[in-house]
Amino acid sequence: MSSLTRRRDPYIREKFTKEQTFARQHAKEYFAKYPKDRFQTEIESWRELQSKNIEYTMKRLREPLT
Repeated sequence: MSSLTRRRDPYIREKFTKEQTFARQHAKEYFAKYPKDRFQTEIESWRELQSKNIEYTMKRLREPLT
Protein backbone atom coordinates (compact mmCIF):
# COMPACT_ATOMS: atom_id res chain seq x y z
CA MET A 1 0.00 0.00 0.00
CA SER A 2 1.53 3.32 -0.98
CA SER A 3 1.61 6.27 1.35
CA LEU A 4 -0.81 8.12 -0.95
CA THR A 5 -3.52 5.49 -0.57
CA ARG A 6 -3.07 5.08 3.18
CA ARG A 7 -5.70 6.91 5.16
CA ARG A 8 -4.55 9.33 7.81
CA ASP A 9 -5.75 8.59 11.33
CA PRO A 10 -8.44 11.18 12.13
CA TYR A 11 -7.37 11.15 15.79
CA ILE A 12 -4.49 12.83 17.61
CA ARG A 13 -3.13 11.07 20.68
CA GLU A 14 -1.02 12.90 23.24
CA LYS A 15 0.71 11.20 26.17
CA PHE A 16 1.31 13.06 29.44
CA THR A 17 2.89 12.23 32.78
CA LYS A 18 1.91 14.42 35.72
CA GLU A 19 1.35 14.29 39.47
CA GLN A 20 -2.23 13.19 40.18
CA THR A 21 -3.59 16.62 41.14
CA PHE A 22 -1.99 18.30 38.12
CA ALA A 23 -3.09 15.45 35.83
CA ARG A 24 -6.71 15.91 36.86
CA GLN A 25 -6.54 19.69 36.35
CA HIS A 26 -4.80 19.27 32.99
CA ALA A 27 -7.47 16.82 31.81
CA LYS A 28 -10.21 19.32 32.77
CA GLU A 29 -8.43 22.05 30.80
CA TYR A 30 -7.96 19.71 27.83
CA PHE A 31 -11.68 18.89 27.79
CA ALA A 32 -12.47 22.62 27.99
CA LYS A 33 -10.17 23.35 25.04
CA TYR A 34 -11.37 20.33 23.00
CA PRO A 35 -15.00 19.66 24.01
CA LYS A 36 -16.12 16.03 23.82
CA ASP A 37 -19.17 16.81 21.69
CA ARG A 38 -17.06 18.51 18.99
CA PHE A 39 -13.76 16.60 19.14
CA GLN A 40 -14.84 13.23 20.64
CA THR A 41 -12.19 13.85 23.30
CA GLU A 42 -11.46 11.04 25.74
CA ILE A 43 -8.84 9.69 28.09
CA GLU A 44 -7.81 6.69 26.03
CA SER A 45 -5.67 5.07 28.72
CA TRP A 46 -4.06 5.85 32.05
CA ARG A 47 -1.92 4.20 34.71
CA GLU A 48 -0.46 5.10 38.06
CA LEU A 49 3.34 4.95 38.15
CA GLN A 50 5.46 3.97 41.17
CA SER A 51 6.50 7.62 41.44
CA LYS A 52 2.84 8.45 42.25
CA ASN A 53 2.55 10.18 38.88
CA ILE A 54 -0.20 9.41 36.42
CA GLU A 55 0.65 8.59 32.83
CA TYR A 56 -2.31 9.12 30.51
CA THR A 57 -3.12 9.39 26.83
CA MET A 58 -5.63 11.93 25.58
CA LYS A 59 -7.35 11.21 22.26
CA ARG A 60 -9.27 13.70 20.12
CA LEU A 61 -10.26 14.34 16.52
CA ARG A 62 -7.86 16.42 14.43
CA GLU A 63 -10.76 18.55 13.19
CA PRO A 64 -13.99 19.34 15.06
CA LEU A 65 -17.26 17.79 13.97
CA THR A 66 -19.45 20.17 12.03
